[in-house]
Amino acid sequence: MSKTWTVNANGVNHTIEYNKNRMIVDGEKYKLKSANPFIQMIDYSVNFGDVECRLVVLGNKVDLAVNGRYLGSGAPYEPIGNIPVWVSVFAAVSVILGFLLNGWIGLCIGLLLGVFYFNFYLKKKKGTPVVIAFVIATILQFLLGIGVYLLLGSL
Repeated sequence: MSKTWTVNANGVNHTIEYNKNRMIVDGEKYKLKSANPFIQMIDYSVNFGDVECRLVVLGNKVDLAVNGRYLGSGAPYEPIGNIPVWVSVFAAVSVILGFLLNGWIGLCIGLLLGVFYFNFYLKKKKGTPVVIAFVIATILQFLLGIGVYLLLGSL
């Protein structure tokens, strides 16, 4: 996913481009690293005099905030913050449990659930909905595993 913005700072146009963990500012390349190993989380600042630009990447959403306002959505800029370790643990448990109970399909379901936990936490900024989603998903994974076991046992 490639996005390009032009920012006017003190009468000078600056070009900012984002493309796969790389930001190019007026032709100069910067390699970016996600703050989380499971989901893309980047919040990088570039200043042009008194104009502050922040490139924010959350998952597959990319936007540029200029002086506290996103250019794409028009919403005010909010720091993305850190995702607690327990959300990563929930994601890892869902992946491992999915694989152990349901093989490769369970692993894929666990990966999707992990991404869901991260996105849900980032949207709600609270832990309770993520814990409830984890409990429900774990019960469903167990039920799917029992159903697959019974189905294969009857063959």
